Amino acid sequence: MLILSAALCQGRQEGRLEGEKLKALEIARSLLDLLDAETIAQTTGLTVAEVQQLK
Repeated sequence: MLILSAALCQGRQEGRLEGEKLKALEIARSLLDLLDAETIAQTTGLTVAEVQQLK
């Protein structure tokens, strides 16, 4: 039972992290026409390379 509980917690945490990443990508896409890649990266927590790939 303890193993199942730990697996559920890990799954939830991974889901949250994936959701946060998707939200950061969404925000970055909306800022591409307004800001440079470095500023977007600092604001969203993404890398500059990730932001540049959105272009």
